[in-house]
Amino acid sequence: MVKKDTEDILAKSKKNQIWLDQNQYTRNGILRYEKIFGQTYIGPGGEDSTDRFTSKLNLEHGQKVLDIGCGIGGAAFFMANKYSVNVYGMDLSSNMISIANEYRSKMSAAVQHRVQFHVEDATLMEYPENFYDVIYSRDTILHIDDKLSLFKKIMKSLKPGGKLMISDYCHGDKEHSASFKKYVAGRGYALQTVTQYGDILKKAGLKKVVASDISDYMIEILKKELNEFCEMRSSFIREFSKEDFDYIYRGWREKLDRVQQGDQVWGFFTAQK
Repeated sequence: MVKKDTEDILAKSKKNQIWLDQNQYTRNGILRYEKIFGQTYIGPGGEDSTDRFTSKLNLEHGQKVLDIGCGIGGAAFFMANKYSVNVYGMDLSSNMISIANEYRSKMSAAVQHRVQFHVEDATLMEYPENFYDVIYSRDTILHIDDKLSLFKKIMKSLKPGGKLMISDYCHGDKEHSASFKKYVAGRGYALQTVTQYGDILKKAGLKKVVASDISDYMIEILKKELNEFCEMRSSFIREFSKEDFDYIYRGWREKLDRVQQGDQVWGFFTAQK
């Protein structure tokens, strides 16, 4: 029975990976998103939000950082360059890691030495105990149903006094629109309110948990990205297609509407072991 359960878990993980690589994060899809987020980035705010968030961590030379859901490497490269920390980046999407490693191969020898990227399932990978100074994750854990089990692993893997920093999609504490429910179901997201998310972190044994709603910042980011994207319309269509442009534009408009209506919320969480 244990063997079958393990096989089922591994099969589900592989199925999720295939879905990501063939749907939301095809290579072409990633490169489209990168145009709006900025080179090496695949998440809201790109380098600006990465700089804002990591500046709160007081990172020090030589520290070990785990980046869960590293995407195509933007935050890992940024932290390695600016703070000289060692970053282990992992992502379930093999397309993401492939592109991240392409960028890594073009970096300086110092950055290549400090940064590694691997295809991993955060719910199944090995977590060394008392190892990481910082665990960092951007808009990734929304995919995971059993957040409590993951956070328990994270807590054990942090050194005493180690820090956790997460941004993640959440949902508002309200009756949600039919379109939002359809969107969440279609993406397979497992969303919580900001308060619920923070409570799960506390239940996992993490201390000094701060759970914040930073949706106003997301609205600011989305408007800026949308304006800049419209300015590159001609060059984007030449590189990709009008259909690709329309897809991205429509997606950003819809996301902006969801956040402004309070259906979708951007949560920001810090904690310590």
